[in-house]
Amino acid sequence: MKSFKQSCEDMTILIESCWDENNPNDGKTFDERLAEKTANLEGTDKEVMNRILGGN
Repeated sequence: MKSFKQSCEDMTILIESCWDENNPNDGKTFDERLAEKTANLEGTDKEVMNRILGGN
């Protein structure tokens, strides 16, 4: 299983990849990109993202 620290680093990279300037001309919002990329997270990654987004 991935360490909590590694998962935090990976989720930071995932969030940064959703910024508008990293996705010019794709026609999506930050929230749309984030929803797509986080839809199938599991394990520690899901736990970290839930904490970031204010979930349980």
